[in-house]
Amino acid sequence: MMNTFFFIILFALLIEYAVSVVANLLNLKSLKSDPPPALEGVYQPEEYRKAQEYIRTNTRFDVVTDTFSLLVLLSFWFAGGFNYLDQVVRSWSFDPIVRGLLYIGILMLGYSLLTLPFSIYHTFVIEERFGFNRTTPRTFLLDRIKGLGLAALLGAALLSGILALFEHVGYQAWVYCWLAVAAFSLVMQYVTPTWIMPLFNKFTPLESGELKEAILNYARSVGFPVTNVFVIDGSRRSSKSNAFFTGF
Repeated sequence: MMNTFFFIILFALLIEYAVSVVANLLNLKSLKSDPPPALEGVYQPEEYRKAQEYIRTNTRFDVVTDTFSLLVLLSFWFAGGFNYLDQVVRSWSFDPIVRGLLYIGILMLGYSLLTLPFSIYHTFVIEERFGFNRTTPRTFLLDRIKGLGLAALLGAALLSGILALFEHVGYQAWVYCWLAVAAFSLVMQYVTPTWIMPLFNKFTPLESGELKEAILNYARSVGFPVTNVFVIDGSRRSSKSNAFFTGF
């Protein structure tokens, strides 16, 4: 049955997709084969063209994946898939909160399986073509399993609280849900680098020396308190360089 919420959600989905596609097309249009004058001497022309082609390939791939995701969502929606799954889950003799977890979990698992081929293609075709990929099939599989396990564990904990609030608090539940999500996000700022990321990568304290001192001096100069600097074995998955700061 179509109602006001149906059209609001549909309109929001289409607008979000349209804005994303237009932004990607504008980005593609702005790409140039030759480096601008400001970058002359910084990039070799061939390296710059390769970087632009990498961006172009990934942008086009993003458009394809976004289009696929939207078509799958709308097809499932218009075919009554959400309602059918809801009726199936409601027929199971579980607590309402457990049924809610199962409903969301089935949807997330289905989406993960549908998008798995795109992840495989991006890692082992696109990244491989440009010489960045170092991920082995074993590492890729383990990452997916760990990711799903963490999503189930942490997502279930947060979602259980949200469902419980809507079940027992009433019309003011959204306020408490907002507070719960905000608190959860803050806690994850500490939990993620401390316990979650080490499940995927090895963190080794950077030895004392010129590099560490330069990093610490820069952090102090911008008022960013740093307690330690670690080296992450990111090269297990990609040859692209990366660095980040995290914490409060």
